Amino acid sequence: MSRPDTEVTVVNFAPMTFSGNSRVICTANRKGGVGKSTTVAAIAELIATGGRRGGRKVLVIDAYSQGTVTEEDLGAVDNDEGKSLGATLQMGYPLEPLRNVRHNIDLIAGGRLLATTAAVAHAMHQEGLDMAGNLQGALEELCATEGYEVVLIDTAPGEQPLLDAFLKVANYLIIPTKSDEGSLKQVGRLAERFWAARESGAHIKLLGVLLFDADKKATVRNQDVLNQITEMLDGSGVDPFQVVIRHLESAAVDARSRRVPVGELPALAAADKRARLARLRSREAPQRTMWSSDPTGLATDYQELVYEIVKRLARYEAQASDAAVVGA
Repeated sequence: MSRPDTEVTVVNFAPMTFSGNSRVICTANRKGGVGKSTTVAAIAELIATGGRRGGRKVLVIDAYSQGTVTEEDLGAVDNDEGKSLGATLQMGYPLEPLRNVRHNIDLIAGGRLLATTAAVAHAMHQEGLDMAGNLQGALEELCATEGYEVVLIDTAPGEQPLLDAFLKVANYLIIPTKSDEGSLKQVGRLAERFWAARESGAHIKLLGVLLFDADKKATVRNQDVLNQITEMLDGSGVDPFQVVIRHLESAAVDARSRRVPVGELPALAAADKRARLARLRSREAPQRTMWSSDPTGLATDYQELVYEIVKRLARYEAQASDAAVVGA
């Protein structure tokens, strides 16, 4: 499968909040199981491996005590279970990434030790301790040293004080959602936290809402959901992403069982097919090791999403550059 051109520097981007050209994208929804971790891993892998220059350097921050993107999506089973991120949020210690968990991808691991930070987050907020400031200082230093072009944050569905801290630090927000009423309701509630962060001085911008795990053939239903989301985002100036991430359970099972991002599945499926054909030719019983015979469609959905993300980043940053020129 061909890789998308994910060159995020094909235009002259305006300077970001952080040192250098790091773009910090927070992925969030107040409801679990809507594709946050899968989407973060897929975007990270495509940006890290795609483009004419062989990909860009990406940092993934797993801010979830379940550590889903750490172990199940990126396969980093040997990790600190959230110790580094927790120490940064609580005390401002330097972030300690795992290097090259995938090509061009470093990782701040999540895991069970983040549960302590989540438990004390309310008390820290009441005492005026600045988790967002702690994280921003450490992230600025790490980005300046390592030269990450994109930072992706996977957040937990609850834990509001932690979510508020990430919204204050990030440049952009992506909201994945399913089409059920419960998921859409949480999109509205997250939008409230987004606007609250903006009103408190955060520079975060909404990048888009992503319809995840949908029936691609249900075009009328999908459009109705996108229309509902557009109404919820009234005043944001941002439309939902036009790409819809299809439902493909077999590919989802394969990605998690093999601990790989979705973008790696087509090559694995092709290798599995070759191995089965080779066994047939040698008159051996074929052994199927993957459930999905053709995960290309799902991987292509994420390629199209990355195209949309790059275009929106370019538009936002061109507007910021124009504003800076006018204000100079």
